[in-house]
Amino acid sequence: MKKVLLIAFYFNQTNEIASKRLRGLAKYLPQFGWEPIVIVPKSNLEYENSFENSFESHLKNSFKNSNFKVIETDYEYMTDRWVNKFKNKTNKTKKDTAIKSKNEIKEFNKDNFNNQNKIISKNNSETTSKTTSETTSKTTSETTSKTTSKTISKTISKVISIAGEIFAYPDGMKYWYEPAIEVSKETIEINNVEAIISSSWPVTSHIIAKDLKKEYNLKWIADLRDLWNLNPYIKHTFIRNYFEKKLEIRTFEYADVLTTTTELASKKLKELHPQKKICTVMSGYDIEDITNNNTPKNQEKLNFTYAGSLYGGKRDPKLLFKGISELIHENKINPLLLSLDFYGDNFGLKETATEYGIEDLVNIHGTIPHEEVLKKQKESKALLLLSWNNKKEEMFLPGKIYEYLAAKRPVLSIGYKEGSLKDLIEKTEIGYHVSTLEETKNSIMKFYNNFNENKVLRYNGNSEVNKYSIISTAQKFGSILDSIK
Repeated sequence: MKKVLLIAFYFNQTNEIASKRLRGLAKYLPQFGWEPIVIVPKSNLEYENSFENSFESHLKNSFKNSNFKVIETDYEYMTDRWVNKFKNKTNKTKKDTAIKSKNEIKEFNKDNFNNQNKIISKNNSETTSKTTSETTSKTTSETTSKTTSKTISKTISKVISIAGEIFAYPDGMKYWYEPAIEVSKETIEINNVEAIISSSWPVTSHIIAKDLKKEYNLKWIADLRDLWNLNPYIKHTFIRNYFEKKLEIRTFEYADVLTTTTELASKKLKELHPQKKICTVMSGYDIEDITNNNTPKNQEKLNFTYAGSLYGGKRDPKLLFKGISELIHENKINPLLLSLDFYGDNFGLKETATEYGIEDLVNIHGTIPHEEVLKKQKESKALLLLSWNNKKEEMFLPGKIYEYLAAKRPVLSIGYKEGSLKDLIEKTEIGYHVSTLEETKNSIMKFYNNFNENKVLRYNGNSEVNKYSIISTAQKFGSILDSIK
């Protein structure tokens, strides 16, 4: 069987959609003539929840019985590297000073950097302002302290932003390059590898692949789960934008094929790479997640289930809550027949439900193991999908939609009025995608009337659903690899 190197920073993580896509690709690609050898960094994460730690152990054990090989490399987070350098330097001075400095820098870095390309946290100003204010207040009046604090805070934030633009170029995972390239070269030479698939985020994966391509002249697919310079959520300075765009063009000059996850993303990518072959390869659900025991558990109520993050309020349930509240006051629905179940973070849920007077209908369950999430989704009458009601969302598909396709339950999706998500839902007929209050109320009434008459909700998904299997994803990658001369 032909061997392909899969360079995947995200692979072992519990709930990352990136990990699910790449694990599914590795799992099913051998069915189409390609045996993956996956290069991943060792995970340094410390899990607060024991079920996550248990899941990762189970996951790694399952790799041993798979048709692919996983090779873990050394890896040091960018912030850890600089903390360690600082620590080594200060160890030459007094011990107490070293310990104090190390802790301050480590705490500062963790608050102000994340492991993706967004360098500055939203809380930077508050954190620095507080620290500066406490120091200044000892020598000046409270008013002067606040003014000085704001000025210094802005200056520090600006300095950190500039530093981040430099030190996290092209991304915060750049220190994975050296261990990954070393292991990859050894793997290629020992295993007679014929091709590479690199997947971003991070873009360091593509830089590794580009250098391997140049040295060994292997087939190379660069998979952009998220776009690089054309990603609407990534903001840089003008100078960094200039150099990063040149880096992207220079990097993908060597790629045989670029892949993205939606047609709209492919169209956008073509603007920057008009001469490159670009293919849309969507993610999908694992057919093994589909079972026959997806009968709703609660026969007395029409319950909607949402499982996932609310992303600080960007995934906002207000349209849903307001729509239900108005329908109740219009005497169109009986609140005793309705319930809303939320699993995951609970950002603003209780307050928003109280604001619209439906707090008795909203059940906040907190975080549960992912395997339990899948069960809850299958046991629900209907599934709720919240996405950011913003044009930036137009080209994206939330990973949760694939789990919902596997659950084979009706879906109410609330988000931006147009785009990839709406197209998928309408094409598969699995439910409704809405973006206004009236559309939301109309959809709720359709679900409610259907339930009230039949005590069940009919699932109307059509044969298009089968096209969103992760097996189909693997098949497309296999075909693309075979087509590269």
